[in-house]
Amino acid sequence: MENEDFQCISTNYPLDYKNGAYLADFDKSIKWTGDPQEIKRDLEALGLLVLYVVNQGDISFESLKDLRTGELIQLSPDEETWDLIHHLFFPGDNVKDHLSGLLGHPFFWSWASRYRTLRDVGNESDIKTRNANGKILQLLQPGTSEFSTSFAQWTTKIDKFVMENMNDYYKKGNIYRDTVGDLLKFIRNLGEHINEPKNREMKSKIGEPSQYFQEKFPDLVMYVYRKLQNTEYTKHFPKTHI
Repeated sequence: MENEDFQCISTNYPLDYKNGAYLADFDKSIKWTGDPQEIKRDLEALGLLVLYVVNQGDISFESLKDLRTGELIQLSPDEETWDLIHHLFFPGDNVKDHLSGLLGHPFFWSWASRYRTLRDVGNESDIKTRNANGKILQLLQPGTSEFSTSFAQWTTKIDKFVMENMNDYYKKGNIYRDTVGDLLKFIRNLGEHINEPKNREMKSKIGEPSQYFQEKFPDLVMYVYRKLQNTEYTKHFPKTHI
């Protein structure tokens, strides 16, 4: 990689990103000054670097530079990367402050942080009580134009033994439903009880919950993030330190 491509970018990737590598010191690049067009070029260069890192060098950096923007975005291996890359290539008009706003993006959250966020959101009282008039459930409601997601009909995608045992906690047939709110409540409740001795068999089938849920529902974290960002519920997101 040529140094001039990243003259305004201070990033490195000494750690692993989902068993690979991810960017560190990203926050040192947030205070750009100068021509907006130069900043846009730097954001694009950073987007190329992100793709190079998350693909673990399987695609050469020179090859990435030759691809069109649409082709580059499609190289994103997961929802978090896709969304971050899209923001880097299409920053909008306020480019000088754009990067600082991305520091809290789920791309930079650990799997444990993503899981904790889902659990904390699922612990909201309106979600636990299925208060359809509650603000958070209204925010989480899918729009009519939204595409089908990995968590549509989510109850059929959970291990059958685990699903039956979790439903046994409820009486009078008040079982989990195929809603986003109930999925978040399920994640919260299972997280609270999975390590109890009586649930050893459920634990053996689930394994590590943070990995299980993110593999089953790879777009859930980004869905929750998009729905709740810029609301008071960002209190459940990992704290960003600049």
